[in-house]
Amino acid sequence: MRAYSTLIVLLICFSLQFQAQESEIDRLIQSELKMTFPSIHFKHQSADYAPMPYSVDSCFKYIASNFDENINSLVIWRDTLETEMLTAKRIKKLKTVLKKYLKTKEFEIYSMENEQKVSRHTIKMTIDSSKINYLLTLNSVFDISKTQRPFSKKLSHLYRPKLFCWACFKSFYHLDKKSRNLRKAARLAKEKAEKKATQ
Repeated sequence: MRAYSTLIVLLICFSLQFQAQESEIDRLIQSELKMTFPSIHFKHQSADYAPMPYSVDSCFKYIASNFDENINSLVIWRDTLETEMLTAKRIKKLKTVLKKYLKTKEFEIYSMENEQKVSRHTIKMTIDSSKINYLLTLNSVFDISKTQRPFSKKLSHLYRPKLFCWACFKSFYHLDKKSRNLRKAARLAKEKAEKKATQ
């Protein structure tokens, strides 16, 4: 009898906790976890665009009219259950369209790799499949960043070519227009950071 009573209490506690989590997810979806223009979202595990409360075309037009390569970055996020191979497919698709809108053909879309918009902890707070799919879609998104993305150490040779590096030699020590633009962006970002630090 005591075991039965304990089980009932545990079930009630579990039910109350579950309801609280679902309520919290509903609150987050209605407030913080919304699709915001001009972000372009993808279906989970797919290179197809997800349904959004605004048109994809309007996003590309906005990005094209507001993008400054010396100030902004184009970044793409993925869910941790997705792969960088899928990210590459999405980037290829986005670049094909963006080239029709942007004045410059020399631009990069940076992968945020394992960084996520919505944590796995938050996603696991619900068992509602429609909410889970929505949250996963929020993780698969293309954004225009308001700040220049910090450059990876992997690209250090781009800014300081090494005399005996085969990749540097093949690219004629990174003297092409794309490399010059990236170095200029890095210099401007550094100057801005230094100026901000002295204020």
